[in-house]
Amino acid sequence: MIKHSLNIFLFIISINFLSSQNLDSLYVSRLNDTILSKFLSEKRSLEIQLPRSYNIELEKNYPLMIVLDGDYMFNIVAGSVDYLSYWGDIPENLVVGIKQKDSRFKDSSVFDNITHTPITSTASFYDFIVNELIPYFSKNYRISNFRIVVGQERTANFANFFLLKDNPQIRGVISISPKISENMSRYLSENLSKVNSKIVYTLSSSKKDFESIYKNVIELTASLDSIDNKNLKFESLIFDKENHYILPSVSVPNSIRKTYSIYSDIDKVEYDSIISNLNTSPIDYLKNKYQLIKDFYDEDKTISMNDFMAVEEYIEENEFFNLYNELSELAKQEYPGTILPSYYKGRFIEETGDPKKAMYIYRSAYNMKEVKGLTKEYLLELAERIKEDFNY
Repeated sequence: MIKHSLNIFLFIISINFLSSQNLDSLYVSRLNDTILSKFLSEKRSLEIQLPRSYNIELEKNYPLMIVLDGDYMFNIVAGSVDYLSYWGDIPENLVVGIKQKDSRFKDSSVFDNITHTPITSTASFYDFIVNELIPYFSKNYRISNFRIVVGQERTANFANFFLLKDNPQIRGVISISPKISENMSRYLSENLSKVNSKIVYTLSSSKKDFESIYKNVIELTASLDSIDNKNLKFESLIFDKENHYILPSVSVPNSIRKTYSIYSDIDKVEYDSIISNLNTSPIDYLKNKYQLIKDFYDEDKTISMNDFMAVEEYIEENEFFNLYNELSELAKQEYPGTILPSYYKGRFIEETGDPKKAMYIYRSAYNMKEVKGLTKEYLLELAERIKEDFNY
């Protein structure tokens, strides 16, 4: 039989590069908007970044990333989202920054002296986000059901309150160097232990952060790490050298990547540490991975060519050629009308004893569409090799 060898990690680079070219001719759109809030009794200024494909893919809805402290956090968050989504590490997001230069404390830090939960102006700011901002974007922009809030210090602590509700409207929190209020660690541990909604929580600090903040983040990390709940995806990032004010510059892009870690294509680390050691079908692993993407992020992501090739690499390395038949069926669902299902069907038939039939299957794919990284010429080359090897 013909020996097939694919280096999926070189392939990852090529596929990511090819995918990025789809956005090359599109540009980031930034808008300014305001909401007249009855809860705040004032107008609130917003800065908005639309995804590059927003005015092209008119049927698509996008995750909403709400940036607190938008006066200084918006640019770094919006830039990180655009860069990471350009390379396919995360989905495109619609990013909105709330300006709080003159209202930061009253928005995020007015708490009841006993329960240490929002009251007066902070309760009003919470209501503004839940009952005005999110409905406004649902009505006027195409957003999905996955919403993330990003904050630092006081606003990072405030963001936690969105997770303390049943069926929370915001299911993702990026908490950078939070100034954790009294009872917050207990509230989070109790609620996230039993939450039924899919929650993504990313927490960060630095060894050079304010000592009290760093200490509290370490304690909260230990508490949340101990939670056994399949509905919670928790990540903690502790940096070494960044002080409190520099921390967002490194934490924001890393936290966004961690938040969307399930979404990313299979890389060398995932392949070596998980897939190569599987005791179950790699195809089942792939299906489960994409179901989790849907469950956590409300994203119907087509299985990437990179991830198909990762499974192919596993099949070749372990000579589990019968799996090619199932992989062909999956390819038919994900890439109908392309050469991919025929390629895998041909590999199955070739390796299980009927190279002549495989040759015809490879040739029959000539009238089908190509996919990134796999060409009609390559399938014809496979057919020609069989013809030469077996003198058909």
